[in-house]
Amino acid sequence: MARLRSALLGNLFLTLGLLLGVMQVVVGHWVTVVLAGRAGPGLVLGLALAASLVAANAAVLPAMRRARRAGGWGGRVARAYMGAGVATLLLGVVIVLGWAGFLPVAGILAALGVSGDAAFQVFRFLTVPIVLALAFMIAWGFTAGQKRVEHTNVRIDLKDLHAAHRELRIVQISDLHIGNGMEGEHLARMVERVNRLEPDLIALTGDIFDFDPRFVDEGARGLAGLRARLGVYAVLGNHDTYTGTERVVEGLTLHAPALRLLRGDVVRVPELDPPFYVAGIDDPGRDWTGRGVELPELEALGEGLPDDGPALLLVHRPELFAQASRLGFQVVLAGHTHGGQIALPTPGGRFNMARLIFRYHRGIYRLNGSTLYVNRGLGVAGPAIRFNCAREIASIQLA
Repeated sequence: MARLRSALLGNLFLTLGLLLGVMQVVVGHWVTVVLAGRAGPGLVLGLALAASLVAANAAVLPAMRRARRAGGWGGRVARAYMGAGVATLLLGVVIVLGWAGFLPVAGILAALGVSGDAAFQVFRFLTVPIVLALAFMIAWGFTAGQKRVEHTNVRIDLKDLHAAHRELRIVQISDLHIGNGMEGEHLARMVERVNRLEPDLIALTGDIFDFDPRFVDEGARGLAGLRARLGVYAVLGNHDTYTGTERVVEGLTLHAPALRLLRGDVVRVPELDPPFYVAGIDDPGRDWTGRGVELPELEALGEGLPDDGPALLLVHRPELFAQASRLGFQVVLAGHTHGGQIALPTPGGRFNMARLIFRYHRGIYRLNGSTLYVNRGLGVAGPAIRFNCAREIASIQLA
């Protein structure tokens, strides 16, 4: 199972292209046969259509992914294709689950002498409201849902914490993905929103930029507006690596010199006595879905960890939590997962898309006396959709 998961996620866009083609057929069949009540194309034609759509999507998806960041009509077409693809995948999964759940019911109805047409009408009666409700939820996620920003208050209890450190207001933001809708006035509003919280310290846990180096200078100038009494600290995420690590470092150094980029560093926070430290490392940029990952850079950081005060560790991927806990970091802040961006409408959104991939996917976790907080992010990866998973600014209070 682990090998299959690795193969599928390692060839993510090929997997998505294949899956999208299948789900387009599933959704098309449901709309034609179940919703409209018309005859389907038949088995042979249906299989040929499915094969054609699978091949087409597998071939087109990588190009559409690149074109999505371009301007003009090409970029608009690509973004529409990606958004429609996400909607189709979600609808298709629900329809497949509906069929799978109904098959045993259909068998029972047949055993009771109920005709096939009558059983089909039962399926239609049960699934039409569910699929249409999901379609409404998807539309909301692309509009009002993805615009919501929540301010989360997080309390982290630490043993023997000095009174001077209990007053700290640490504000965490993550995964801005500047260049994918988070630029210009949108970025300026987010910076202003963070500053209104009057943070003592700001922590930015990676994926500052999305993919496009053209947005680095503009984005860095926007981030220069962040204000915190004890400083603004950041680490790089995997998307910053895709953008170009040295290009990102150069842009931040030139246009946001007050932002302290932690690249294998442990720094003492000024003006605090007894000492309080902030540490951070670059994300390696590879194997973004990896579980149980450990990095030699973090090992080296832990070996040099001061013992005269607590250390706040900033990382991008939360899967480093087990290693960080073993090395003695009491508080770890991470991002990377976006909280799944799409979650079932249950309290806390714990059942979300990221949970299928990551062990630590959203919110607070504890291990061996250490605490991890996984931020849902301020930006989006891919199409701008969020459902039951608002963008997040987190205020961390140590106690």
